[in-house]
Amino acid sequence: MKKILVPIDGSKSSSMAIEKAKEIALAFNSQVILLTVMESNINDYPSNPYKFSPELVNNMKKENKGISEKILEDGKARFIGLPIKVETMLLEGNPAEMITQCAMNDDYDLVIMGSSGMSGLRTILVGSVTRSVTMNLKKPILIVR
Repeated sequence: MKKILVPIDGSKSSSMAIEKAKEIALAFNSQVILLTVMESNINDYPSNPYKFSPELVNNMKKENKGISEKILEDGKARFIGLPIKVETMLLEGNPAEMITQCAMNDDYDLVIMGSSGMSGLRTILVGSVTRSVTMNLKKPILIVR
């Protein structure tokens, strides 16, 4: 097992996924890639009859990117002192689609995900996201609860 993909969002569930990834990476001398996905279409919520101003959307995206980068930094910091190669990746789009696409397009041996996650703009691991990835990905997935 050479490469493990771990989608994270700062939730307790993704924290548990990081811990499991550390355990498996140590046992198999694996590389870990921490991934977070920023929701991209702030104005496209079907229930929203109004549109946000372009300035507000830009500010929200900027803040969301800062939060996403902090999630990745904090996740990577949990590997300090361990003999594990860790990389981070920040993508933008639909979380379930981006996680699935990323996992399929690269040579990952395992995906480790939390069973549920944060809600709101920095959503990545909401139960429906985990379910969607599980249903659409044809690679081994470990769901941590």
